[in-house]
Amino acid sequence: MNTNVQRPKEIKVRKFVLKPIPATKHYAKQIFDIFHEDADAFNFWMEYGLYKNIDEVLTEYKNKNKDRGFCKYAMYGIFYGDELLGEIGLGCIYVRRQTAEVGYWLKKSARHRGIIDLLLPKIEKLGFETYGLHKLTIWCDNENIAVKKQAKKHGYTREGLLREEKIWPDGSPHSTVLFGKLKSEWVAQNKK
Repeated sequence: MNTNVQRPKEIKVRKFVLKPIPATKHYAKQIFDIFHEDADAFNFWMEYGLYKNIDEVLTEYKNKNKDRGFCKYAMYGIFYGDELLGEIGLGCIYVRRQTAEVGYWLKKSARHRGIIDLLLPKIEKLGFETYGLHKLTIWCDNENIAVKKQAKKHGYTREGLLREEKIWPDGSPHSTVLFGKLKSEWVAQNKK
């Protein structure tokens, strides 16, 4: 794995630009509003509950892309012009293990338009080519049908189910599904 990689500041994909979300009150308010307007969908992975206020969002985004010793981050906002549609990237790049977690979210009005289908291959390329990783993973709530379909569609293999491994703020137990894709699988997939 190449540990001296400088992640790209921007990735352009057709009409979309992937770039870090600025840690400003302006974007913190947008993210807060996006999550609260579609609370049912975002509760699938916000295990500690939705953001309580704009300052909580701002604090998270100030720290979001900071490397934390064993783990590096490469998360990008998905922008269409000036509009923030969501976020995608490598949520944690484990240097020693040569793996990373792929993560993404879209606001409600941006879903079902093929945006993740278009952008996910770019994030995989970032992980496998730029960072030289061996494996990418996608973790999702077992009830999140959309992400499970997306993972399978993009050639990820279901590797396991962590039964009732999280207790949500409402007290209900939730299981997590793990999907993975090896670099060798990605290479074979991209030769077609």
